[in-house]
Amino acid sequence: MTVEAIPTDRPRGPVFLAALGGALSRAPLWLLAWAVPFLLALTASAEWVGWFGSTTAHRYAPGETLARLSEVFRFDHGGELAALRARTAEAAAVLGLLSMLFGAFAAGGWLQVFLERTSGHSVRRFLWGGSRYFWRFARVLVLTVLVLAAISWVWLGWPWKTLVQGFLAGAPDGKLEVLTSERTAVGLGWLQAGCYALSFALTMVWADYTRTRLALLDTRSALFAGAGTVGLLVRHPLRALRPLALLLLLELGVLFGAGALVRGISAGLDAGAGWRDLALLFLVGQVALAWRAITRGARYHATVNVSRELVPPLPRPDPWARRVGGPGGPQYPIDVSDEYGVSL
Repeated sequence: MTVEAIPTDRPRGPVFLAALGGALSRAPLWLLAWAVPFLLALTASAEWVGWFGSTTAHRYAPGETLARLSEVFRFDHGGELAALRARTAEAAAVLGLLSMLFGAFAAGGWLQVFLERTSGHSVRRFLWGGSRYFWRFARVLVLTVLVLAAISWVWLGWPWKTLVQGFLAGAPDGKLEVLTSERTAVGLGWLQAGCYALSFALTMVWADYTRTRLALLDTRSALFAGAGTVGLLVRHPLRALRPLALLLLLELGVLFGAGALVRGISAGLDAGAGWRDLALLFLVGQVALAWRAITRGARYHATVNVSRELVPPLPRPDPWARRVGGPGGPQYPIDVSDEYGVSL
């Protein structure tokens, strides 16, 4: 048996900084990863934009509905708004599914680029990697959805309501409003939200490392790769989780900053606001989405570096294990029909 060596390009400095730099330096890739979800969202919003344009034309003063919709507007057009939501709900669900599938495609593209030593033609290699690993990563997506469904049932369904709220907290039927201590009710709510958020984050980490394992070892079973990833996370939790946690903090910091900026701009909108205010709102939103695409690529860069160090290579069968020939000379494979013997 021979073992294939997996190249180990250990990054200089912290893994998360090397990962962030590796993703930022590939602008065509994160621009592509940003553009596709943006176009899907633009498609979903087209009917809403058209409806508002036709409804408000020649009926409202310029800028009257720019900042907010009044109660009178909502009451007068309540039926139309409900019909619009019903018409666009199915289309939004389909576009959301397409966005998730593109995420699986983009994961293959990022991993193909980061696992190669070559340079140049990054978009071509990104697209080739996305198509190469798409069906494997689609199976990982299905597994991830199933795990998230189980997590939701545990923290939001019968186990939490019966065992924690009912049995431990003493709330009949899990209803917290009957508790005499408001502090206990609030604490249970925070505990439930925290456990759910932690479980969700760990599931996303597990999915990223599972995809990386499939691409690194070039295997096809999402189930076996997922089981191996569980073992990796249990054996090396700090080394596996630390770079992704730091990248998450960076991502959240930028997103919270963008959200605060958007709220500040929105608070100043009135009938006199112009196109510059709207353009600034649009720009801030797209910068936040582009930053998320960058950090998504950085996560795969980090998982590649960590997996190269921690994931053992698969043993490969040696096709020359059954052979004859002197050391340093020609080697001849032995077929089942050959009759070779060894005499002592």
